Amino acid sequence: MSQNFPKNLSIIIPHYNTPHLLHKLIDSIPQSPDIQIIVVDDNSDCHLDILADLQGKYCAQVEFYVNGTGRKGAGACRNVGLQHADGKWILFADADDFFLPEMYENICPYFDTNYDEVFFTPTSIYLDTGETANRHLKLKNCIDEFLEKPTRENILRLKISTCSPCSRLIRHELIRQHNIQFREIQYSNDIMFTAQTGYYSRKITASRDTIYCMTRSHGSLTTHTDWDVFLMRLHEEINVCDFLLRHFSKKDLKRMQYACSIRLAEAVRRHYGLKKYLFIIKVYIQHGVPMIARGQINLISLKNYIQGLCTNETDSDYFVNNK
Repeated sequence: MSQNFPKNLSIIIPHYNTPHLLHKLIDSIPQSPDIQIIVVDDNSDCHLDILADLQGKYCAQVEFYVNGTGRKGAGACRNVGLQHADGKWILFADADDFFLPEMYENICPYFDTNYDEVFFTPTSIYLDTGETANRHLKLKNCIDEFLEKPTRENILRLKISTCSPCSRLIRHELIRQHNIQFREIQYSNDIMFTAQTGYYSRKITASRDTIYCMTRSHGSLTTHTDWDVFLMRLHEEINVCDFLLRHFSKKDLKRMQYACSIRLAEAVRRHYGLKKYLFIIKVYIQHGVPMIARGQINLISLKNYIQGLCTNETDSDYFVNNK
């Protein structure tokens, strides 16, 4: 059933301990009565004076909420934001990123279309130098492949394999109709959300217009390498694979690049040891997940893919404060 929304766009931002970067993000969003900006603070415990000043400065433009669910993380914060969202379309942004000047002009033409998702080519930079980084390359490459050849494989990769919910317009009605939520866990809390929106979305498009910039810092710790964190990520990926296998074939799973080879190669790179390698293989076999994804026999491509994973493992560095 079609729903009426008072605004065209809701932008949902989880925040934790980086009000100086949040300030830059809010400033990058145009002031418009048609845009609802929602910031959900995850109970920040430092720079509280700066955060309070920010709340005072933007009290008329931004809705500030606190994550009172008792479950920390960007996933829980985004779910709180969705409860308050009243826009026809949803954009997610991370507090350490920002929008580009032409963002609103580039997304406006899609407000009255019947797409479920609209993907925009992102970019990324190092905060300390302004040099181009590599955080955006996976989504950019998927968009390029889709626009050049919209095959089933390229459609599935774009909709489901890109993982991050940022730099895409999502129809709010799609989220509500299927009760799609983020997982309220510390790591990989967005991959089930994007898998479900990807599955339920029926009509998508993509644009080479760039509306969103992801950020990194040289020398910052962008990934957790300990086994316990790896295990949490592995189990969540298995949950996603279980969901996908209920709706897609193993062949499609290979097309979406969900396979044992990715996590296994990552584990080898981190020197976890033979016992853990065998454990990873066993888990994937038990759940019927393919061992090798399509196109990953190419060792150079596999190496580049793993390096991308290992530099973008935490959800937009949400739990890293020294970025």
